[in-house]
Amino acid sequence: MLKDAMHCATKVYNGLLWHLCQEYEETGKANISRKNLNRILKELPRAKGYYSMSAQLTRDEVREAYRAFFALRKKGLTQHNAPGFRRKIFLSPLKYVQSGFKVEGDAVTLSLGTSREDGVRQVSFRISHRSDLKYDRVRELSITYDKLSGRLEARLVVEVKTQQVPGTGKVAVDLGETVLLAAAFGTGETLLYSGRLIKALRRYWQKVRAKVKPPSKEQPHMSRRYRQIARKERRQIEHLLHIITSHFIRECTRRGIGEIVLGDLTGIREEIDWGARMNQRLHAWPYRKVISMIRYKAALTNITVKEVAEDGTSITCHACGTVKASNRKTRGLYRCGCGWSAHADVNAALNIYERAFKVSPVKGSSGLVARPVVLSFQVDRHMVHEPKRIDLRPSA
Repeated sequence: MLKDAMHCATKVYNGLLWHLCQEYEETGKANISRKNLNRILKELPRAKGYYSMSAQLTRDEVREAYRAFFALRKKGLTQHNAPGFRRKIFLSPLKYVQSGFKVEGDAVTLSLGTSREDGVRQVSFRISHRSDLKYDRVRELSITYDKLSGRLEARLVVEVKTQQVPGTGKVAVDLGETVLLAAAFGTGETLLYSGRLIKALRRYWQKVRAKVKPPSKEQPHMSRRYRQIARKERRQIEHLLHIITSHFIRECTRRGIGEIVLGDLTGIREEIDWGARMNQRLHAWPYRKVISMIRYKAALTNITVKEVAEDGTSITCHACGTVKASNRKTRGLYRCGCGWSAHADVNAALNIYERAFKVSPVKGSSGLVARPVVLSFQVDRHMVHEPKRIDLRPSA
């Protein structure tokens, strides 16, 4: 029943596009006002196949697509075409905002409207969700189709009560590849979260993928085995990122942190060219997903998160301010002629801290930073495991 309703949403999306395309070809303009789209919507028979408010959200999708198209044309980017049709077998998302659904525990009931030809007005199903998250109410719900797993997914936007601010402490985070997170706290303490496991997982699944025929121009669709590999890799990486970011937020709460500052890496993939091999690793680096996870998990504990420019922080001496790339002796060692020596990622995190808060956690005191604690995790080739005891090993 849900798939049938999603097919109806595809028909409505394509129907609205068809009328707008016809109008655009005849007059050179397309009226995307809600009044005009509502008029077209009433003429589409498949609009009665799912909830009326969801059909209006499909209408808004079309409207936003055309608004983006007109914005590009206004900038003189004439190579962009008008929004295209969705394939007939495409399952468009079903969206519900504040009405048309009911969630009680793991039981969900969705309205399909009152005008379906088969007379079915609602459908019920059960979902799995986090049992530890207590929320006041569900604001939005959407049903989407995951091409990799071939399953329908229910995505809920919920309202939760934020906790009291855990403290007034501050921490700066430098994001990296080998060291995924380098955190410098205002007390001079530092934490390093190893990213080697993510790199190992990427390499393992690349070797597995190399034995499977990849998509090509002649056969652009991924095989079932290829999709299975992509799904397993994605789930393992995301599971590991959840373990790391959750542990980091727990450490922040325990230490009374009220504000987290992250290095802003916007545009790093476009601005740097390190060759084919390194560029491939850089594009597989999930830094934006890490930032997203930290943001929403920090919001649940009422910790503020902001980003500051991190350019030059990895080659700048935190003690004297000398900017010299050769001071980064090895991947993990920064040593300056003034006598300052620290882990390279810790040095970068300290610079981000000073840039954000206009004060250094180590300057003015002993001039020393605590030896960083390295956190690593266990894995086998099929699943990532969170160890019962985190491996806390001081770095050399």
